[in-house]
Amino acid sequence: MASMVIMAIFFLFSLFILAMPSNLPMPRVSAPPSPLCASQINIVNFACGGLPLSPFSPPPPRRDSHGGRNSHGHSRRRSSSHRHRRRHRQRGSDRQDYCCQWLRQVDNECVCDVLAHLPPFLSRPNHHYTLAIGDTCTIRFSCGGRLVP
Repeated sequence: MASMVIMAIFFLFSLFILAMPSNLPMPRVSAPPSPLCASQINIVNFACGGLPLSPFSPPPPRRDSHGGRNSHGHSRRRSSSHRHRRRHRQRGSDRQDYCCQWLRQVDNECVCDVLAHLPPFLSRPNHHYTLAIGDTCTIRFSCGGRLVP
């Protein structure tokens, strides 16, 4: 019978402890980005990593010492030069399209999670981040204000 009384007291004491509200502040734990976000960012990094920071520009015209003529005195054709330039522009456009395709697949929350590590004056208010890839691809991410502790 004494053990029953002790069990009852222990049970009531446990309920009392569990029912008390906890006013202790809980530390905020910043979780690392989810594996899905890390994968998305890695794919975009791979797809867009080869793009130059400035737009593609045609190569400068070649200067030669023959005044536009080859060693036999014949004029050079300009069509190969134009074709060559077009090929570079197409390659850049393909890279830009590939980057844009993968950038459109990134979740807004993943971008906001990464950008939350910016200085506080950039991460407190709501922000809209716009990325322009070439002339035809513009992607906008909207992030609410948040801080990482």
